[in-house]
Amino acid sequence: MKRILAIYYSQSGQLKNIIDSVISPIRTEKDIEIDYLQLKPTTDYPFPWKNEFFNCFPESVKGIPCSMEPYNLDLDKDYDLILLGHQPWYLSPSIPVWSFLSSKEASNFFKGKNVVTIIGARNMWVGAQEIIKNKLSELNARLVGNIVLQDKTDNIIAGITIIKWLIHGNKGPSHILPEAGVSKKDIANASIYGKIIKSYINNDIEELQPELRKNRAVKVKYHLLNIELNARKIFCKFADLALKHKKNSPMHRKKTIKLFKGYLLFALFLVSPFFSLIFMIARVLFFPLANKKLDYYASVKSR
Repeated sequence: MKRILAIYYSQSGQLKNIIDSVISPIRTEKDIEIDYLQLKPTTDYPFPWKNEFFNCFPESVKGIPCSMEPYNLDLDKDYDLILLGHQPWYLSPSIPVWSFLSSKEASNFFKGKNVVTIIGARNMWVGAQEIIKNKLSELNARLVGNIVLQDKTDNIIAGITIIKWLIHGNKGPSHILPEAGVSKKDIANASIYGKIIKSYINNDIEELQPELRKNRAVKVKYHLLNIELNARKIFCKFADLALKHKKNSPMHRKKTIKLFKGYLLFALFLVSPFFSLIFMIARVLFFPLANKKLDYYASVKSR
């Protein structure tokens, strides 16, 4: 009997739908047992976010855990594979997922476990995944696979639709704008990854990620990758400033977050198109180095 545990936190339900789709081909196997662990903050984050969306920015970027409900986790139960679902919040792992990975329960549980990460994202997920990679390494777990489902629309259009959905609750489609988030078709098609996992769980688990990549489970875009890596450095500076002000004055924190909001909208709609073009040209001019970089971020390796 093989055992799989799916761990996730999902506000909108999209990530849960993705995980369910991945798992669907495995459910029919009588010799595979599947359990779920839904992560629940003590005070949950609202959905739609409304004004709270920007307020959690500093803690997201700096990895500051929140208070969580007790984890319904059987530490004595041995699992052959962990499916860890997570979403990026401000180019970082979501606070509830990070809180769990930073817990005493996780430190006792993940040692020696094989892990497949499942990401539901807009289009920038690399920074969050690198943090998850390093954390799993600290926990002595083995990352053996990564599956990424993301919004495939244009960066600016995806920025508009995700704001309408996350902040105002309008998922769409509306007028000329498509539906926000990962498409229903891509979520349904994620079942192919479950078939691959099923075929590798019994043996050759080290070959799982190469097979997932052959089936387009992970796609890294060079221009978005470089925009994200540079943006995260700026995010960290804003987060440090906001947290420093929090100790002295809530008003200073509020002003810093407001300033960050202005920067984020400016960077998304005015700066990113220019740098996207620059990095697309660089991708062609320096393709051997670019390919090496892309290969690393699409892999399960950690530095």
